[in-house]
Amino acid sequence: MIDNLREDLRSEGKSWGVSILMVVFGMQMIRLLLLSFVGYLRDSQDVASLDLAPIAIGVFALSFLAALLNKVAGTRNSLWITAGGLAVVRVLEQISDTATADLYLSMVGVALFLLYIPVAIGNARAQGGKASKQLGIAFLLGLSLDSALFIGLQTLDLSWRPGIFSLVIVLVLSIALVLWLKDAVKNAKSASDGNWTVNLGLLALGPWMFLQLLIFQNIGLYGSLIGVELPTAGFLLILGNAAGIYFASQLQRYVSNLFYTFLLGASLLLLILQVSAPAGLLSAIWLLIGQTISFTFGLSIFQQSGAKQENEGLMRSTILFGLGQIIFVLFVFVYYASYDLAIGIGAQSLLPVAGVLIVLGIMLGHRDSSMAAIGSVSTSPTILAGSLLIIPLLLALSWKTPKSIEMPLNKDGLRVMDYNLHNGVNTDGRLDPEALAVVIENSGADIIAFQEVSRGWLTWGGMDMLAWLSQRLEMNYVWGPTADAQWGNALFSRYPITNSELLELPPDDVLLLRGHIWAQIDVGDVSLNVMATHFSHRDDQGPERVLQASALLSTWNNAPLTIVMGDLNAEPESEEMQLLRDNGLIDISAEIGTQPTYTYYSADPDHQIDYIYVSSDLGFSDFSIPQTRASDHLPLVSTIFIVD
Repeated sequence: MIDNLREDLRSEGKSWGVSILMVVFGMQMIRLLLLSFVGYLRDSQDVASLDLAPIAIGVFALSFLAALLNKVAGTRNSLWITAGGLAVVRVLEQISDTATADLYLSMVGVALFLLYIPVAIGNARAQGGKASKQLGIAFLLGLSLDSALFIGLQTLDLSWRPGIFSLVIVLVLSIALVLWLKDAVKNAKSASDGNWTVNLGLLALGPWMFLQLLIFQNIGLYGSLIGVELPTAGFLLILGNAAGIYFASQLQRYVSNLFYTFLLGASLLLLILQVSAPAGLLSAIWLLIGQTISFTFGLSIFQQSGAKQENEGLMRSTILFGLGQIIFVLFVFVYYASYDLAIGIGAQSLLPVAGVLIVLGIMLGHRDSSMAAIGSVSTSPTILAGSLLIIPLLLALSWKTPKSIEMPLNKDGLRVMDYNLHNGVNTDGRLDPEALAVVIENSGADIIAFQEVSRGWLTWGGMDMLAWLSQRLEMNYVWGPTADAQWGNALFSRYPITNSELLELPPDDVLLLRGHIWAQIDVGDVSLNVMATHFSHRDDQGPERVLQASALLSTWNNAPLTIVMGDLNAEPESEEMQLLRDNGLIDISAEIGTQPTYTYYSADPDHQIDYIYVSSDLGFSDFSIPQTRASDHLPLVSTIFIVD
């Protein structure tokens, strides 16, 4: 087996290597671009959400230039321009330290990645079915390597990690890409095109990438749905990729049969419909099976589009691939915009729609009898993908299990903090969780209520903030998803969390669902009741916030020793805040804060929407609002003690 692997790597490694690294860099650029749109353009530069759509479409529409590039520059030069160009852009982006530079470099990087794919497919098609098979396998291996690196970095991409170590990694990968490219272009042939039917699979490549990034390569989603820590979730994801590559190569003979394609597609759709809510072990099984089927379809797309044709140029391939990418970016935009804008489409409904488009594209493409056969497939790709399991295993060895404070609460009390994290993005529009961690550490907080915690949302860089923060701060937590399994509230504690419950907040017809966490925290001789929440955010949602305040009071039910913290999105004189005070909760900021106690917008605060409330049997002191731009909200910190 080892000898076969070595032989395969010698004969196919350079061909694989270019596409593998192109996919790794391409996925990094896509994550960076989407965060730049939302974190920088929308939130930092005040560009309206609807205005982001044409900008995003414009970037992905550049893929329509692939045929023109190939015609003007030729296939070999086009490969140099796209692959070599992306290597250079990736290095420049790693050096960049401004959100503006990140935006423009990610635009160029994504465009080069998307231009590369049709040219590479045309080149593989000209070389025959085996080359198309290799390109498809390399694409799957690239996704696997990207996910493995992402897991090893605890989901904080290299782009957001300053320092020489990250730069060296990017330089090594970029140099390897250029060296492999130098050898790969020697064997390049003038790209050839397929007919419209054969290329329908390329139309499905956009929805396929959408499902990969939203579900099957989304480590934050794995952790939330299965309910495991990052190393275990990462092991399952990489195992699924390896199994997917193996079965993808074995099942191709069946995918060429329309009946089996339909059965596999129906199974994929059923599995997609099941991954919308946490289900533990069952979710793990669904994700593993779904990944196997999705990789089977992914390889089929490349193999189908590699059918031998005599057409010159790349016009048909480019048009259908470009349309697929427009579908991709529209699906991403609609998926996340549906949480903020009433567009008549629910986010989760797009997942099965993407699955349907994938199956239709492949089934319609099979109508062409000239489609190339898959041929023999070695086990080398599976071994390579499986070897990536070493990354989560090494991560598990270094993973820290937080230790709780096992001592009674002393007379000095404990420190509590409320902090809306803005999904880890600072006011400059850059992802910087380390700045948040420093603010939290400096506060000395023992119990923290977090809002806007992302666990894999692409628009926030795909980071699993819960996993990263729990390791960085070495604190136990309760996760409280609200909008979906990947976004919501969290409660961190240095003291033992002995009991907890996740509760919804009314109404259930708002676009962005809300909820609250109730927990009992053992502080020695007594238990504190702690509630963490996040109310609806729109200015016209005052009535909704009144309902939410009432639900919060119902959960509290006048229980003793209670702390309520959250971003309540209402100013102190509002009806909803008055309702909390009238029912006996004490607003610490109003009692001892140096007025005015503004918490938003952190770069230039002019009103308060974040609060710490306590029941009357708790005392408080040392209230402060640390001044920081690590988030768009300012945190609140106070010392809490039991009144004698």
